[in-house]
Amino acid sequence: MRTIGAALLVVLIFAVLAFLSPKYLFYADVPQKSDAIVLFLGNEFKERKSETIKLMEEGYASYFVIPAYGRIVETQHHEAASKRAVASRPSRYPGAYEDTHVEIIEAKRLMDSKGLKSAIFVSSPYHMRRIKIIADSVFPKETYRTLFVPTRFEKKGSGLWFRNEQETKKVLSEYGKIAWFMIYSRVM
Repeated sequence: MRTIGAALLVVLIFAVLAFLSPKYLFYADVPQKSDAIVLFLGNEFKERKSETIKLMEEGYASYFVIPAYGRIVETQHHEAASKRAVASRPSRYPGAYEDTHVEIIEAKRLMDSKGLKSAIFVSSPYHMRRIKIIADSVFPKETYRTLFVPTRFEKKGSGLWFRNEQETKKVLSEYGKIAWFMIYSRVM
């Protein structure tokens, strides 16, 4: 009888964790005045850019950074940051790095070039935990303040994410990328 009870408990714990797993990914801070807003590329770029523009209009930062384009500009010139820009992986980073990791390293390099010490990172709700994990490894807490604000213009998943193929792919992909970062960051 104890074995059946233990098995049921394990199944129940697994079911609860599976049901709640997207909530772990949906990390969010309350925006605060910062030196820069960092925008990440991706399929939901339009929604992410809308959030970034909203934050700039609300006066949250003086600089706008698109690390994938290698661009940093004052917020009033944000239009110029994405005009005729082509995303490229800077050759100074080894091939083992995942794109988001490269963008965060590039954001730090760009911020350091202007002496900036605080940033708001903007991306999709599903990506925020991974961005936080990577940024925490790149930006020392003693020197930098980082905040993570998901776009409000992209729909967050429902409670029954595992019944939606698109949401299931997003959740599993994010957990896979987090695991990959944890592995290669320890090895590299």
